[in-house]
Amino acid sequence: MKQDRKEIANTVLQDPSSYKVCAVCGAIVDREVGTCPDCYAYRFICDPAVVSDKAIDLAALPRTAIGHLDLED
Repeated sequence: MKQDRKEIANTVLQDPSSYKVCAVCGAIVDREVGTCPDCYAYRFICDPAVVSDKAIDLAALPRTAIGHLDLED
């Protein structure tokens, strides 16, 4: 189930306190995650304002990397 980056950003923007940003790679992950699924880091930024800003930034960028979800199909 692939989602558009803008759809994902809208989901994050509706409730940014449920997410956090990986301090190493910048991925947005669920707040309950202990390690980043993309880079395996364990340092996160939990500030909802930072999460919202990152979601807006990521939605505007063209996709250039392969994430862990791309490898599941």
